[in-house]
Amino acid sequence: MPALLWLCLGSLLGCPGPRTVPADRADLRDSTSAPAPPLAVLVVDDPALGPAIARQWRAQTEEALQVQEVSSAEVEQAHRLPADVIIFPVGLLGTLAQRGLIQPLPPALLESSTFDARDIFDAVRLAQMRWGRQTVAVPLGLPQLLLVYRADLLEKLGAAPPADWAEYQKLVAQLADRGTLREATSVGDAAWHATIEPLAPGWAGQLLLARAAAYALHREQFSALFRFETMGPLIAQPPYVRALEELVASSRAGGFAASRHTPQEAMAAVCQGRCAMAITWAGPQTPAPTLPAGAQIEFALLPGSREAYRFATRSWEARQAEEEPYVPLLSVEGRLAAVGSSARHVGRAQTLVLWLAGPQASAQVGPHSPHTTLFRASHVSSATRWTGELPPPAARRYAQVLQQTLQLPRTLPGLTIPGRARYLAALDEAVWAALEGTPPRQVLATAAQRWEEITTELGREAQRQASAASLQQEAF
Repeated sequence: MPALLWLCLGSLLGCPGPRTVPADRADLRDSTSAPAPPLAVLVVDDPALGPAIARQWRAQTEEALQVQEVSSAEVEQAHRLPADVIIFPVGLLGTLAQRGLIQPLPPALLESSTFDARDIFDAVRLAQMRWGRQTVAVPLGLPQLLLVYRADLLEKLGAAPPADWAEYQKLVAQLADRGTLREATSVGDAAWHATIEPLAPGWAGQLLLARAAAYALHREQFSALFRFETMGPLIAQPPYVRALEELVASSRAGGFAASRHTPQEAMAAVCQGRCAMAITWAGPQTPAPTLPAGAQIEFALLPGSREAYRFATRSWEARQAEEEPYVPLLSVEGRLAAVGSSARHVGRAQTLVLWLAGPQASAQVGPHSPHTTLFRASHVSSATRWTGELPPPAARRYAQVLQQTLQLPRTLPGLTIPGRARYLAALDEAVWAALEGTPPRQVLATAAQRWEEITTELGREAQRQASAASLQQEAF
């Protein structure tokens, strides 16, 4: 971490400024009290979010915040972060928690009626705010990979949104045939894609995990990425091989094998009429649709599976009748807020953190970041705040499907342990190699070996402890 950054951060903590008044008591200011120094807020990889937070806090309390922007790379090297509040990508949760750079939030504060924790979607509240058995952060919005599609094109084919990946593959083949769709599309054959899936750096590996989630999470399995006892990687096992084989097949039929789209670019392609489906989400940068008359953008759960692989018996088993076939992958993107372990004003920092994720402020602050989305039931009615120029009916449907996804009973925890970026980079390379023709089983064996090396380098026991905490389990 550059010395200049530490000097800047250190100076923030000592600067005089207006005193802090809790947001819910802003009318009780006492002009005779000595002013308290402004809270220091560290914002990681999100230039637009810090100023938005500062503006909203000043409007609510008439107080300033001292905001400092840093990169994930700098944070990953740090052993101390002298800030009261830290705003960070969800993927850094394990790094910050395992190094003791953030501190747990008191249960009594989380249970307050003003914070209204029960309003937060289940998979966010019960999984993505916690490390081990403690709540250590609050959400500012955690997007999910969903299926977006042209409802008018599926209606023309007499098709429904796919429930599983086999149905998805069949639909891709149908949508790739322009013969029956030409009048309903507005682009030439060369520009048309039946579907687009995000294959950009940092996304290809996560796409594979999202496709494999329903295969890998058997009802008796809670650790689907690593063996719980040894941290041996599971990504070369049959669920992931099948998912990668299907990804390769879809990329060829859909015409996106050579592309490296981000989720945002995939969403834009749907809005611009260049594809019939995409795996993505709607965000603040979503452009206004420019589609033929009668075209309609819809959202659906990501396809699931009616069977899952049981690692203990090395066999595929049908899901029971009462089991949901859908299993979303968590922690693919988003921002969290936490109180720093070096906070000099802990109580005030807690007030700010809970205010940021509260029902009112979150709807004002979160949409300023391209990395966030709605995360409360009370947000659904105002979904257009987070969905750019998407028409209101499509925005509402997006919000409803996102809520449905994050209320499902089973979810696959994403990679949030230290080394996340390195693990995902190895998986990116595997996906790209498979798209270029190398057998999926071979590339995943190579990726698994790379995961072993990363785990060894970072410390197997330390990583095992982190993996257990990410699953809210006790390591033994």
